[in-house]
Amino acid sequence: MLKDINPVLKIKIKEDNSSTVNKFFEALYSLYDYILNDPIEILFLDFLSILLSYLQLIAFIFEDTVSII
Repeated sequence: MLKDINPVLKIKIKEDNSSTVNKFFEALYSLYDYILNDPIEILFLDFLSILLSYLQLIAFIFEDTVSII
């Protein structure tokens, strides 16, 4: 019984990666379109995130567990 050829086992599954790539490019295009719709707001949010990152680094320097002061 185990040596019988089962036609279900002969099925070759072919993955279609083009749909995944298309979804990625559609998401990237949507992000690009969102940035172009309101570039000033995006620039402000980008500046704010950079400022917060630097403030976190400065706070880390003065933390008691890592500070040598």
